[in-house]
Amino acid sequence: MSLRNAMTIKISGSCFTRPLQALILASLGFSLSGCGIFFGEEGVFRNRESDYLKADNIPPLVLPAGKHSEAMGELYPIPPITATDFGYDPDAIDNEVPRPMPLSANLEQENVKIQRVGGESWILLNAAPGEVWPRIRNFLNVNNLAVSRADISRGIIETSWLQFKTDLTTYDRYRLQIDQGVQPETTEVHIIHMSVPKAEKPAADLGWPRKSVNAEREKWLLDELAATLASETAEGGTSLLAQSIGGSVKASLTMLRGEPAMQIKLDRTRAFATLAYAAKQDGFTTFEADADAAIYYVNYLDPEDAKPGFFKRLFRIGLTPKTPTTPYSLAQIKTNMLTGEEFEDAPRSERKKEKVLPKAPGYLIVITGKNNDFTVRVRDPYGKRLSTSEARHLVTLLRKNLI
Repeated sequence: MSLRNAMTIKISGSCFTRPLQALILASLGFSLSGCGIFFGEEGVFRNRESDYLKADNIPPLVLPAGKHSEAMGELYPIPPITATDFGYDPDAIDNEVPRPMPLSANLEQENVKIQRVGGESWILLNAAPGEVWPRIRNFLNVNNLAVSRADISRGIIETSWLQFKTDLTTYDRYRLQIDQGVQPETTEVHIIHMSVPKAEKPAADLGWPRKSVNAEREKWLLDELAATLASETAEGGTSLLAQSIGGSVKASLTMLRGEPAMQIKLDRTRAFATLAYAAKQDGFTTFEADADAAIYYVNYLDPEDAKPGFFKRLFRIGLTPKTPTTPYSLAQIKTNMLTGEEFEDAPRSERKKEKVLPKAPGYLIVITGKNNDFTVRVRDPYGKRLSTSEARHLVTLLRKNLI
């Protein structure tokens, strides 16, 4: 091949590749800009999730003079969010929406069960009092237990005096108290048994004891009623009059001085027992507790975060996680934590800056108040406030597991 022919071939190849290179560059440029065209802020398929923030209020409809506007009210008015609402968070960013309240752990379990705390027993049902009241009345009728008094406003049913075939030496009667449960849409049934000797003529207005006279006979009716309620869940319908039995729930979430808290309307024994139970569920571990000081020193680790990853599961590493520990005792924590007015007006938690008992892990569950009106707050180990979102999350979890 001559030099002229070789030069001709090279020149021809160069002429052939230049249009192809231009086409490739043009295609690449179009593909790079394609995301902006289709998915950018000005694209056809742009992200519209924040469009509602640009929405504006429409002026209300103005009626002509002489026309009445009573029928023009909003069907679904949206109430304003205030500092007293549990979902209120003045420090929230990016329009953070609080997560919905979790269902009670009890609601995910069996529908009817018998609870026992501090020597007291009662029936717990995952149903509203309006559903439970007629079912209990039906149970009493079927078993020929005559009712001498029924106060639906207070949730009280009292039976007439009766005699057991196995013991004709006494007259007996029962008082059933139907209350709202600790969790929403739950009901508690408490039973008191009373007995007098047959020789004494029982009076209709004889006062009820604080506790049952015969624990075995109380247990008998408790077991029978619980078994019937569990097997006949739809019996008896619903009573609209009984929907207000027991008032509000016994544990509610609120904001106290801008801090998420829980109000518990239970006696001291049960309140502390149910909190002790909740402080060991769903990621909580109790380091130490002091019921007299009304303080629980606990740790919390999200169960999802505690699960080992793929490679750890593959090599069977960390399948049995270690129990959390702390280098400090509760006595040390108590001597260093804020108390009194300093506790009420505590600043935000800054654990990294603490000089005394540095890097103390976990949290404090602090209970204040009086019998049947307790306030529960979650603080850091120094008694200082958590962020609103963190405190709200932990308090909500505690309430979810109350019994």
